[in-house]
Amino acid sequence: MNKKRKYSSFRAMSTERKLESVFLFVTGRCNAKCAMCFYAQEMDKKQPDLTFEEIKRISETAGEFNRLWISGGEPTLRDDLPEILELFYKNNHIKDVNIPTNGLRPERVVEWIKRFRKNCPECNINISLSLDGFGETHDRQRGVPGNFYKALHTLQLIQANFGDDGMVLKNLSTVITKYNVDQIEDWMTWIYGRFQLSTHTIEAARGMTRDDGMKVLTESSLRKIQDEVAPVYNAYADRMVRESSGLRKPITRLFYLGFIRAMYGVRASNIDRPTPWKMDCTAGETTLVIDYDGRFRACELREPLGNVKDYDCDIQRIMQSEAMRKEIAAIGHGATANCWCTHSCWITSSFVFNPRRMVTAVLKGYWEARRLNRPLDLSEAHLQALEQKYQLDPEKLKQLKIY
Repeated sequence: MNKKRKYSSFRAMSTERKLESVFLFVTGRCNAKCAMCFYAQEMDKKQPDLTFEEIKRISETAGEFNRLWISGGEPTLRDDLPEILELFYKNNHIKDVNIPTNGLRPERVVEWIKRFRKNCPECNINISLSLDGFGETHDRQRGVPGNFYKALHTLQLIQANFGDDGMVLKNLSTVITKYNVDQIEDWMTWIYGRFQLSTHTIEAARGMTRDDGMKVLTESSLRKIQDEVAPVYNAYADRMVRESSGLRKPITRLFYLGFIRAMYGVRASNIDRPTPWKMDCTAGETTLVIDYDGRFRACELREPLGNVKDYDCDIQRIMQSEAMRKEIAAIGHGATANCWCTHSCWITSSFVFNPRRMVTAVLKGYWEARRLNRPLDLSEAHLQALEQKYQLDPEKLKQLKIY
């Protein structure tokens, strides 16, 4: 089996607007109660999930596209998820699939990654594990006692089984809220020092959260955090290019650092108020969101435009529908865009289809990230000091073979 990561779908940068990413919420069920969940009100409606046959029809009518973003609910609660992924690999020739998980079902996660790698060998898979902070901080934010150590167990299993597989991107995702806003730099440093991850993304809580008061970031506080963790991203860039050679090494480093910094810059600009992107938002042209019950949107943060069932689950009809045309017009373009996105998935898609803007932003972001770089203290003494500071259980860490 080929274990070298395939070229990312970012290679498909184009000014031609076409469906590039489908965001498929495969279930409305969840085994956590995340305080910052923007989708809680939708899941509380307890509508039935789309059937496998309905999802099959969606895949059959969507045509080729690059990236499938799975969401929920908790995706591992959908028993036929492996078959769903294989559908899109076969019918739509996807190049990348992203699967988020809270890590509460570690054995299933590993089993399904193995199956995907066997049956979909030419597709990259990004496992995005949700971990928001040390110990009780994470458990409180996710609403599940013991989630922290269970998620660490999942992370260890993924690392043990796929550590040398470049087509399995091992990502950690942290949502910044009132609970963890003061520990992000420590948290990201500890994670980098203890685990061999591909990358670690930070997200701003968005939408209507389950609990009040979760969104505490301002533009200045978010930019401060992003500056503080720039050295961690420089370290991830070093790890990423360790086995590269020739021109690929500096190009990979430039793109990784520059793109993250550029994407985070757009997000920070929009955290308080709408700010012109200097590029078009392509939601509804290059992206489609399908909720677990079949409602569809141009973007997660926009209102539903209808239900796929009313269009016989025909994605081509939906993308060409009058409802979608009106939505694209309502979103607007460039400086007149009626949107202030803080969600990295949509910022990413918009960058891909605005290549001139992206190249400029990536170059600027790269030099900013390099200027902010400084040595990280990854000594064993410092990592253990962080574990003591945040009261992690040393026996549980030993059982998990963290050190």
